Amino acid sequence: MPLSATAVTATFLLVFFLLNRRHLTALAVTLVGLSLYGSSVFPVDQFKLQLGTLNGKDWRAEAIQLNIRWSDGPKVSYSLSAARFVHTALSFPLLSPEIQCDRGVIDDDLVSCEQGHLKAVNPLLDNDVFPLEFRWERAAHRFSFAVEQLRLAGGSVKLRLDAAALDWKVKIAGESVLLQRLRSVLATLDMALPEFKLEGRANLDLNLGGGETVRSANWKLKFRQVAFSDAKGGYIGEGLSGDWSGSMDASIQGYAGSTKLALEQGALLTPFVYIEPEGNAINIGMNYRFNHALSNLSVTQLEYRDPKVIMLSAEGSLTLTPDLRIESFRIHSQPTELDKLYRRYFQPVLADELFETLSLHGGARFEFQLDSVSTLRLKLNDISVHQGSTVADGVGENFRVSGLGGDLIWSSGDRVPESRLHWRDGSLLQRITIGSGEAHLKLRGNRLQLAEPVSLPVLDGALQAEHFSVNLAESGSRVDFRGYITPISMKLISEALGWPPLAGRLSAMIPGVAYEEGLLKLRGMTLIRAFDGTILLKNLQLDDIFGPLPVLQADVELKALDLETLTSTFSFGKITGRLAGQVNRLRLEKWQPVAFDAWFATPENDPGPHRISQKAVDNISNLGGVGISGALSRSFLRFFEEFGYEKLGISCRLENRVCEMGGVESAGQAQGYYLVKGGGLPRIDIVGFNRKTDWSLLVDKLKQVAEGGTPIIQ
Repeated sequence: MPLSATAVTATFLLVFFLLNRRHLTALAVTLVGLSLYGSSVFPVDQFKLQLGTLNGKDWRAEAIQLNIRWSDGPKVSYSLSAARFVHTALSFPLLSPEIQCDRGVIDDDLVSCEQGHLKAVNPLLDNDVFPLEFRWERAAHRFSFAVEQLRLAGGSVKLRLDAAALDWKVKIAGESVLLQRLRSVLATLDMALPEFKLEGRANLDLNLGGGETVRSANWKLKFRQVAFSDAKGGYIGEGLSGDWSGSMDASIQGYAGSTKLALEQGALLTPFVYIEPEGNAINIGMNYRFNHALSNLSVTQLEYRDPKVIMLSAEGSLTLTPDLRIESFRIHSQPTELDKLYRRYFQPVLADELFETLSLHGGARFEFQLDSVSTLRLKLNDISVHQGSTVADGVGENFRVSGLGGDLIWSSGDRVPESRLHWRDGSLLQRITIGSGEAHLKLRGNRLQLAEPVSLPVLDGALQAEHFSVNLAESGSRVDFRGYITPISMKLISEALGWPPLAGRLSAMIPGVAYEEGLLKLRGMTLIRAFDGTILLKNLQLDDIFGPLPVLQADVELKALDLETLTSTFSFGKITGRLAGQVNRLRLEKWQPVAFDAWFATPENDPGPHRISQKAVDNISNLGGVGISGALSRSFLRFFEEFGYEKLGISCRLENRVCEMGGVESAGQAQGYYLVKGGGLPRIDIVGFNRKTDWSLLVDKLKQVAEGGTPIIQ
């Protein structure tokens, strides 16, 4: 085929297009001039042009060479190559780039390649050669370009560009891209990612369209078996599979679009919630708008749907640059069953043992508003709360509240509406009943507190809360309480706790209790009135109160307890007089004593009367290793119902499951001590000899006495 002016012009047009026509004006004039010089035709089958180095505003190509070979018919083959090509958009040079077209067309109006390939040595892709086709219609100002089989991050990518005078379209399709290899790909492009683990596969379809700027976009991403975690392990995903799709179009105000995410499988763990679809996909849909500068995002509608668990709706506005800032945000829920919501979303991330056996039932809905002042409104409807129960029948239950309802309102501002909370009934430790009541609360910032004192009915009395507050901080929460207990029947308390029946009533003054980081501490002294006397609790602290190993430590002082009231509670036998005592360094583990230093005795200057019954004498003397002496021999004791005594008492220092025992004073005999020192007639002394006894054995004997039996002496 001869090389005429038309062919030379078309050849220039190819170079003109493939490189940069703005920088080849002089070359164009020269080539066109040569092509028009003379009327003769030059019979040429092959054309080679070496252009050297060319520079553009953002690029540089070295050792450019163009080769064209004509064959019979309109088709030609040609190649365009360079030794090196650099561009400001690339962080690496392309080495030996070459476009090789095996079947193409070059004429006055068309430059095309129907079958060709592109070769470029680069660190971004896994291959250097890939199929290529393109078409340029000069008069119509239309251009199309397609390249396939780009091996990127272990997957395959296809790229197509269609452009006209005023608009363009780009289509990118990727299959089976390995997400774990994206980090190195992005690092090649100088795009740094936060340090986190990422694995899985993804398929992508992306379509872009526009002119001077992007005017439209739509995408669909399929991800399979995605796993990720941040450096600290706070955000973790495993086995995530689903679809993400969306679209965006230019508008007068900027851009508007929508997006949808469907999470079909896998689990997502954050410090706040745990998300895992169970049988049904979790769907998130959003309609949004951007301004022209992409500096502001308006969410006109956002919906979160987890079928049969929760549905959320939200809208808001965010400033994206120069710093991310939420301008306004509102989210609200439909009525939600708390049992599924708590078990699915919150229980897995609440590490405290308190929450492991916490169950919630009933309905709730909430609304959260964030702007200059943040507000949360929570509506509760017939909520039941159980803690400590591990089986359906409630065995091991620590507390229960039923019929809980009301409106809770929290605000970050200074003016906070009052919240109201009411309940139908409840219980502590399964058997201590709590009656109905209502509380008025103030929830502001990181603090919750009573707006006014509240009375909590307990058995036949009440716990009166004068002050109650909860303060939340990064280090944990702190609970403070101050109040008192109005008289409660000891008989009801003993029945509720499974103790032998106790007489009298219990009341208490509680100057202050604080709970922080699982540790409950008593401030000052708590005064308890029981058995017509006074019990003082000091230095009380309770660790892991709702956990598997609660530990209680305290010092206890008893003042002037009425022995007749106390002993009439048990089948111990009647004793009159008063009793004082101390229990120092008391330590209970799982509510069982493991250590203390205690003594109980008749107070100094107690006026009496001091009388002890025959049954009480038998029970005290039969606790083991004791003897009886007095004015009468033991054989005559059965003729008397009561005896006089001067004083009585017992001491026990418990350590390593052994009780080191003592009495009110030494008996003058080998290791002997008075448990009861007689006074008056008939006189009786009870002397103990065992200085050490097994604690569990002593407890068993005391239980037998309390139940009306006689201890077995060994």
